[in-house]
Amino acid sequence: MRKRKYIKGIDGLRAIAVIGVILYHLMPQSVSGGFLGVPLFFVISGYLMTDILLFEWESRQKIKISDFYFRRVKRIYPSLIVLFIVTGSVFAFISRKYLLNFKAIIASSLFNVNNFWQIANGFSYFDRFSNESPFTHLWSLSIEGQFYLFWPIILAILLYKVKDYKKINQFILFITGLSAVLMMAFYTPESINRIYYGTDTRLFSVMLGSSLAFLLRTQEERITSLHFGKKLLVFITGLILIIGSFVLFSDNNAFVYRGGMLLFSVIAMIVLGLIVEIEGFSNALTNPIIRWIGSRSYEIYLWQLPVMVVYTDQLKWDGTNALMHGVIQLVIIGILSELTYRLVGRLRRIGSMKELIGLIESLFKKNVPVLVVLVLFLGTFVYGVAVSPSGKMDSAVALQRKLEQNKQAVEQHNKELSQSSEKKSASKTNTSSSEQTSTTETSDSSETNSPSGLSSVQKEKIAKVSLGAVGDSVLLSAAPELQTYFPKSHIDAEVGRQLVDSQEIFEKLNKNKQLGDVVLVVLGTNGSFKESDIDKMMQQIGNRPVFFVNTLVDRPWQASVNDTLAKAAAKYDNAHLIDWKSYAEGHREWFDEDGIHLVPNGGEYFSELVATEVLKVLPN
Repeated sequence: MRKRKYIKGIDGLRAIAVIGVILYHLMPQSVSGGFLGVPLFFVISGYLMTDILLFEWESRQKIKISDFYFRRVKRIYPSLIVLFIVTGSVFAFISRKYLLNFKAIIASSLFNVNNFWQIANGFSYFDRFSNESPFTHLWSLSIEGQFYLFWPIILAILLYKVKDYKKINQFILFITGLSAVLMMAFYTPESINRIYYGTDTRLFSVMLGSSLAFLLRTQEERITSLHFGKKLLVFITGLILIIGSFVLFSDNNAFVYRGGMLLFSVIAMIVLGLIVEIEGFSNALTNPIIRWIGSRSYEIYLWQLPVMVVYTDQLKWDGTNALMHGVIQLVIIGILSELTYRLVGRLRRIGSMKELIGLIESLFKKNVPVLVVLVLFLGTFVYGVAVSPSGKMDSAVALQRKLEQNKQAVEQHNKELSQSSEKKSASKTNTSSSEQTSTTETSDSSETNSPSGLSSVQKEKIAKVSLGAVGDSVLLSAAPELQTYFPKSHIDAEVGRQLVDSQEIFEKLNKNKQLGDVVLVVLGTNGSFKESDIDKMMQQIGNRPVFFVNTLVDRPWQASVNDTLAKAAAKYDNAHLIDWKSYAEGHREWFDEDGIHLVPNGGEYFSELVATEVLKVLPN
């Protein structure tokens, strides 16, 4: 029987995981793969829970499932409940939008079905604009909770019936492979919510951890016989690959979902196994700071997103002075995590219901100030739950409806434009007359609504420009006004689109000869990108004049996006920067309630700015 002991190095691996997740949310432009910290957590949890159950089986030839559940409840629920009570109390007085669907979030999290709830309601982990929730990250706790609930029962049955560790591990590896195959099979670039949140498509990371608990028992002699130098090389290489993945990969990389995440989990399993087996490797990941982060990784994970969402939104942080704002957020997260860890520490040491009742009685009798604070928080929490809105904000629903209508109108316009260009007119006079009528109507409409007004000659000149526009929901919100200025424009805009995902779009438009004579790029609202991404885009654009519109989003990636666009405009002779950020700052009336998408008047200003800049490069 193997003696089970506390392995300090696992805290170090937990620290790496939670640091990756935090940096992914804090600076996604630099740590674009930090979300892989979650499968690292899954591997660790799978191993630890299975090792605990196997140790109990090896000690007593039985598994007391009720005791396992009680220990898990003590570990998971106290900190989660503290999070809900504090946020429910505070957010009710800051802004109720942070409590959107709060009742459903609490219920689905406590019953470990939050991931399914998010799938059913169409919420996205990667959407930073449409009703962004401070509680989106709780999906992963539900997958772990489901594992804690069902795995002890399944494992107990396997141990009683099969007994052979190797055969049981074969079953585990079969489930692992099936889960990985489901992720690959269900993957679609348009929407990864289903596979990202799904228990079936994420289970392979947890099951690899479970497999490790068996492998360290069945293959112990073989592992021990391996040369230490080889183990050291594998350990160092594995750590480099884990940390490197946080930087090299991104959430929209197809490879991640077509085997990359599985490979990452296998590497995490190997590194974890070496930490468990070799004390020197465990000590390598141990120092006071790492141990502090690792031992409080659960609380840090709980608090990181609420702090970042509210901080960014309240301060309208756009990514400037990143070091200062990043440190402030980390300090706030650290303080809240430490307070929560200490508060629930005594609860975790409780071994029975009798001890729990005794603790509650002592609070009532001896700690009046603590009791007063507790009652105050509970009272405001109840108020927060009562006033929390459900569904989607009316403004978000209205915006979504508007964008859908604009999308339909754009597609109809593109279709008509395509048919018009393919159709051979029998009479050039009729075509010319038709175009003149269209231009005159546009001119009249523009002069009525135009913010400053272009001359009729300028409008006629712009109306003849064949414009290819590629963008996200900001472009989509301004599409009707842009088409008024550029009736020959072909607009390709999608909600949530990022520049790093747009390579295929430009290839397709170029192949179909829909990029036009002038190209407009409105991308950057939803995330940052690298200069190399623009280089790939420019290969498709060629020598056409291209206009990059910088972004005004008050999000941490705004500064990075605008800096990269400015460098691209300076790098390419045919590239030009439209400084929408400077032009639109201070004009809140141009924007919808979210402060990002444009109302018709804002769309008019946006379109005229684009027209004015395009005119500068047109021949006289």
